[in-house]
Amino acid sequence: MKQETIAKFYQKYKLYIFPGIVALSSLFLIVFAIYPQTIKLITNQQVAGDLMNKSQFLDAKVSALESYNGENLADRVRLSLGSFPAEKDFGNVIELLQYLAKKSGFSIAAITLGNTSRKLANSDSFEIKLEIKGARALLPLLLDNLEKSPRLMKVNNIEASLNQTTGILDASLGVEVLYSSLPQNFGSIDSPLPEFSEKDEELITTLAKSVGSISPSSTVSADIIGKTDPFE
Repeated sequence: MKQETIAKFYQKYKLYIFPGIVALSSLFLIVFAIYPQTIKLITNQQVAGDLMNKSQFLDAKVSALESYNGENLADRVRLSLGSFPAEKDFGNVIELLQYLAKKSGFSIAAITLGNTSRKLANSDSFEIKLEIKGARALLPLLLDNLEKSPRLMKVNNIEASLNQTTGILDASLGVEVLYSSLPQNFGSIDSPLPEFSEKDEELITTLAKSVGSISPSSTVSADIIGKTDPFE
């Protein structure tokens, strides 16, 4: 009886059963075989495209690096890091300030550290306080030498008293010195090569003149740098 019922059901709906089985089989095939393979193929094509783009990028980067003058680039890096280093360089700055004060005709009575951790715009800074003694007429020269220093710094306050009898000026200068950590992707293989703009070239030339204006016989000379050359 059961077989007869099944046979009658099949005879009645056979035109629908076979297409239904085919449709379900096709659906299972699409869901569990064709779709995953298609996704995998698309993913592999994307990966291959990314690898091709990266290869072309690296080839262009290598070509650009080969065209650079290594010695000239090292000089530019040294000048840039010397002017705006990536870390606090107390020793170099104190030595430079001693030289500039002496060059301007002043003697330093005392050097002390002020606020050693400050934020100025996108840069970090620390303060050095100078107690100096010298002729009043020479103070503009000292301020000018500080302004033209190869190291980025600025005088943020001045306190002074003048001895009317001797004409000697006793002054206290607060000098704010700037530095900034390097970008996180600096020098990484995937980072694009920075290019020097016309303004950058002018700045490098100015820095070179500033460093060159420091007497080679002084202890600071042109070796005043804030951080070791990262390309060495």
